Amino acid sequence: MKGVKEMVYNAWKNGTYPSAATKTLGIKIVELAEGRALLEMMVDPKHHNMSATMHGGIMADIADAAMGVAIATTIAPHEDFTTMEMKISFYRPHIKGLLKAEGIVAKRGKRVAFTEATLTNEHKQIVAKANGTWLFLAA
Repeated sequence: MKGVKEMVYNAWKNGTYPSAATKTLGIKIVELAEGRALLEMMVDPKHHNMSATMHGGIMADIADAAMGVAIATTIAPHEDFTTMEMKISFYRPHIKGLLKAEGIVAKRGKRVAFTEATLTNEHKQIVAKANGTWLFLAA
């Protein structure tokens, strides 16, 4: 899709959502810089699993979004990208309240990039960490 970088910066400037998926989950961009993105969401019981803690898949969603938005800050108009693989490690449960995800581009090549995301709660405790590999495509 052409204009991914522009869509991300517009969502940040306008306080809207960068995608339909982030809108569904209430994930917003708080800060942007080249190769870095800070996203946040408010977690409540609608995001819970059967154990009444935040569902790991939703944690993976915000981690993936943070890494993807960080990648989006680095692409040219003729580029698009997709996740090739992602790993997430959960350190502690998150039940409710603000969850932040900082995504960074650790290394970017011509065809592949490596990213990292750190999820923290309102007490600045690390909840989870993720890393991903991304493939660049023609838009």
